Amino acid sequence: MAPGNTVSTWLDLAFGTLNVLLGALALAAVWALLSMFLLRALAPGALLLGAGTGLLARASLPRARRYAALLAIAACLAAAYYQQILMAAVRVADTLGLPLIAALRDSGLGLLALLAHIALDGALLAWVLAGAALAGLVAWPFRRPGL
Repeated sequence: MAPGNTVSTWLDLAFGTLNVLLGALALAAVWALLSMFLLRALAPGALLLGAGTGLLARASLPRARRYAALLAIAACLAAAYYQQILMAAVRVADTLGLPLIAALRDSGLGLLALLAHIALDGALLAWVLAGAALAGLVAWPFRRPGL
């Protein structure tokens, strides 16, 4: 980070962190929406989630690039789990014949988190880990010659 006003620097860091986390969750919700409408798991969507999160981290935290790369990895993993929670709510709603909002409200976060954990099989987990690695790679501060 460049020297300067420390309050401004910390506010930039906090805003960038919040931007990356909320952006990753929004990307995960879009991934869940596409999966819901296509009625497929769409595991390669984890790569798009990783690329989007990495680009968002690179743009939001330009002066803290190593932190941005680590945050991109963590945000990508959290967002993929959030996507699985949303898909668990969709499965509960489909099974019980409830609207999605009622399934989210009545099931509770504990049950949905457990169902999401159960649904993470080996293939999906490999895609999610590849997406997280891509997020870190996109946000990593590579030096370009001549700059």
